[in-house]
Amino acid sequence: MGASLKFLAMLIFLTACVMQVSVVSANRNLFGLRGPDPDDSYIAPFLVRDVLGAISECRPFFIRMDPDPVPSCCAGAKSIADLTKTKRDEKELCMCLRYIVQLRGPYDPKRLALLGEKCDIKFSFPPVTPDTKC
Repeated sequence: MGASLKFLAMLIFLTACVMQVSVVSANRNLFGLRGPDPDDSYIAPFLVRDVLGAISECRPFFIRMDPDPVPSCCAGAKSIADLTKTKRDEKELCMCLRYIVQLRGPYDPKRLALLGEKCDIKFSFPPVTPDTKC
């Protein structure tokens, strides 16, 4: 990814955190991709920083240092899964995870997809990469 794209990704991340708007809305507003949000009343159930905090203990599992996630990783993943109730929430989670992956560096996306199974959560985390189209 070029320096200008990394800058834009960081700008979107900061905009979402500072303004406390959803990542999806921040993308739409910054780039004017789809015009006004048809559902202006949508409030994201979490922000990028919430997702990052919830899964921060999962990093050793994501980078294959540990074969299984630690209990605190599973607790964080469950808290995010519990907040993800609608398709819009799922898209928001995907976007948050995509920005986290861009900021935190490489990991095995297949491990993210295993999180639900390994933590006994009835939720499928998407195998997100920086190129994932949410």
